[in-house]
Amino acid sequence: MKHSSFLPLAVVLLSLLLVSMACNLFAKSEPTPAATIPVSTQAVESLEKNLQQAGTAISSSGQTTLTINEEQLTSLVASELQKQETPIFRDPQVYLRDGQIKILGKVQQGDAEATLELVLTVSVNSDGRPGYKLVSAKIGPLPLPDAMVQGLSDQLDSAFKSNIDPQMDDIYIDKITIADGVMTIQGHKR
Repeated sequence: MKHSSFLPLAVVLLSLLLVSMACNLFAKSEPTPAATIPVSTQAVESLEKNLQQAGTAISSSGQTTLTINEEQLTSLVASELQKQETPIFRDPQVYLRDGQIKILGKVQQGDAEATLELVLTVSVNSDGRPGYKLVSAKIGPLPLPDAMVQGLSDQLDSAFKSNIDPQMDDIYIDKITIADGVMTIQGHKR
């Protein structure tokens, strides 16, 4: 999917404007999550090992179950953000609770800082492929405008199609559950 070079710049600029407004109008009005999820290279390595084991299981038995925890997913997102020259946000935290993925991170403009919050649901379509829906997006207490939500959704679509879809060619996903800090993916060979 091609994006004009203006859209990412517009998204960043509008985000920074909203951060500034949110910080000035609603200082410290957002709740802080109860626990900080640690980030480590060991968690990313553990996730890679789990992916390899899932691949081995599907090759040998035709079925597999993959579990991904919050530390693994948070560490993966942090690792990917570090590779970007100018990441949209920093200090990511990924929570897997109540059927949703909640991604929190800090965005900053000058001395003003606010929390970016994205909430997604994940499902399986009739072809056994994973899909997601961006349920909400906000900076501090303010919801992002529809155009920004669409821009974020387009960026997620692009990342999803280039990184996840190619790995799913031989796997039919039966079920994805998200609860209590763990995402469980069950599938079988196509």
